[in-house]
Amino acid sequence: MTDGESPTPRRRPSYGLPGPTSPAAEPSGASAPGAPSYGTSSFGSPSYDAAPQGSPMHGTPSLPPQTGPLPSSGAPGPRRRRGLWPLIIGLVLLVVIGPAATIGGIVWGVSSMVGDSTSPTVLDGGTGEVEVSQNQMLLLYVPSADAGGECTAEGAEPGSVQLAPTSGSVTFPDGTQYEQKAGVVALEDTTVTVTCTGTDAPAYLGPYSVLGIAGPILIGPIIGLLAGLVGLVLTIVGIVLLARSRRS
Repeated sequence: MTDGESPTPRRRPSYGLPGPTSPAAEPSGASAPGAPSYGTSSFGSPSYDAAPQGSPMHGTPSLPPQTGPLPSSGAPGPRRRRGLWPLIIGLVLLVVIGPAATIGGIVWGVSSMVGDSTSPTVLDGGTGEVEVSQNQMLLLYVPSADAGGECTAEGAEPGSVQLAPTSGSVTFPDGTQYEQKAGVVALEDTTVTVTCTGTDAPAYLGPYSVLGIAGPILIGPIIGLLAGLVGLVLTIVGIVLLARSRRS
């Protein structure tokens, strides 16, 4: 460089910026020559302007179409009715199990005597002796034609038997009819002497186990009563729970 000559202006590096545009293509108000243009795309450079209004890219990005199942709305499913099972079980116990246990116990106790009641054992002459073990019983009868007759019973030892007057008419499978007069319970092993007046042909049934007869007759109603009480409680609980579930 010599004196009097102006220095040659240095060229500014572009560092990858888009090149300058021609003056004819620049609109009014464009930037100075040599400055990069960010508003238009020149020489293949991308434009940074926002997408025009109404285009799919304006404001929010576009999403791919959904092809899977729609999301659940979160609505609760059918609610189970609380108290339904306690109500059903309670009604079964109260209406079915309780009465069935009571009737079954009575039938069981009576059936132990019915099996032996094909015909009574007749005592000729109005009197007779029967070997009876402890806690066994005899049922004494007289023919219906001699319904006015009476029967008594005594053990080998005083106080070894207990007499309980009874009544009732019985027709046995062989067609004979008898009137029940007394029940005799042995408190120990003994020989029971039966004496009847007003008839020459008294008869008896047994001996029967007192526990075998009384046990089912007592146990059946007790089980039926307990089942009925439990069923009643469950029925009430079921009704209350159902009423609350309907309110909620």
